[in-house]
Amino acid sequence: RREGADAGASGRDGARAARDEAEARAVIEATVSRLKDRQANKVAAASSGATAASRATKRASATGAKKTVRKSEWDSFVDWKTMEHQEYETLSDAEYAKLTKKLALEPEWRPMVSYLTSLGLKAGDLEKMLINCEEVFNRPVSRVITRVEYLQSEVGLEGKTLRQIVNKDPRILLQRNRHSIPRCRYLTKIGVPQDKLADVLGKQPSILHLSVQKGLMPRVQYLKQEVGIAAEDIPLVIQRSPAVLTFSVENQIQPRVEFLRELGISKENVVKMITRHPHLLQYSFEGLGEHLKFLGEIGMNDNEVALTVTRLSQFFSLSVENSLRPKYEYLTGELGGTKETCVKYPAYFSLSLDQRIKPRHLFLEQYDLAPDPFPMKYLSVKDEEFVLRADRTVAEFEEYKEEMIPIFTAETARRALLRQVTTSSEEQRMELERKRAEYMRTHQELARKREYSDRVLKARNSHRMLLRVSNRRSR
Repeated sequence: RREGADAGASGRDGARAARDEAEARAVIEATVSRLKDRQANKVAAASSGATAASRATKRASATGAKKTVRKSEWDSFVDWKTMEHQEYETLSDAEYAKLTKKLALEPEWRPMVSYLTSLGLKAGDLEKMLINCEEVFNRPVSRVITRVEYLQSEVGLEGKTLRQIVNKDPRILLQRNRHSIPRCRYLTKIGVPQDKLADVLGKQPSILHLSVQKGLMPRVQYLKQEVGIAAEDIPLVIQRSPAVLTFSVENQIQPRVEFLRELGISKENVVKMITRHPHLLQYSFEGLGEHLKFLGEIGMNDNEVALTVTRLSQFFSLSVENSLRPKYEYLTGELGGTKETCVKYPAYFSLSLDQRIKPRHLFLEQYDLAPDPFPMKYLSVKDEEFVLRADRTVAEFEEYKEEMIPIFTAETARRALLRQVTTSSEEQRMELERKRAEYMRTHQELARKREYSDRVLKARNSHRMLLRVSNRRSR
């Protein structure tokens, strides 16, 4: 009898639990139904009550006017249910309260913020997103999750790369997958390897916003047909500088190509330069002019300039004051070289002054084995071959570099600072001279006006005296 009573009690408990679960399910279903009905009523009211003002608002938004859309109650409900049954780690109440205090977050954004932080975004990243694209926080979490899963599985964006691309362009989370597929397919069609797609888009995520027909294809066609880059080299150009797919052909690519050709560089050499160093297409004309002025200052003619920049494609990426000029001064002052050395061996400018040029030259000089002029081939060979010149070991040379490179670096920094101070002083002197000349011009102008005023005043006084005299005589 006792066992029967226990079984009856457990049965009643099970029935009560089942009844409670059914009641809870009914409450949730009723809530969902009520929210759906409310949402449907809102949509029906909005569609039936459309007025001329609402149509004008839609036209304004279609022409580019941005309007922050608040998240609906239904979307918020779904987000919270998604967060309850998700696989990513959610933010605690204390963590979200801390972020809310710092970033002024809305309560309904918590599911989205939790998901974004699970991707590795920090408070600073969320702040940038709030400033640049607040709309992300008002989108359903499920839609953003679907977007991220596509970027991870199909494009290959993971971890740090995904965070980097979201930081650069958070609008990428708003784009539909069907809009990204044609861009990715076109890149792979022209030869960009599938495993390199993530690197390309990570560097330039705005590619996914460009039209294939009106944006990507015309630029690629211009590079192939007008510039002359071979079809098999186009993927290399894109991997080295994906930004070339976003440049304006008329305002950026074409003027720089013509600028290089006007220097006397042949079409074939222009193609080589752009293929090896496509960043050339984004340098300003002021920067290009500064580098060409430097080559002219050291005595190169037009043909030598063309030969130098052709053989060293990254020449325009090197700083004139912090790289090119110090290396040339060391070449002519210590190594016994001339500007002809630069023409024959332009790769000298690409070597590190503190970590390659000085260590090798001074290492041989301490054993009185440094020729004058110093052969450029001593700077290009490997350490194993170089140390044979001094009959020393690689370990001895490594020990020498470990001791001396910090000294060379500090000396270079001191010279750069001194040069900066000198330049600043010269600029201040020129500014004072300009202000002095402007003051003199102003002073002379005032003096002329004052002299003119004095003459006018004297003439008026003389005229008044003549009038008085004439009036007296007439009386």
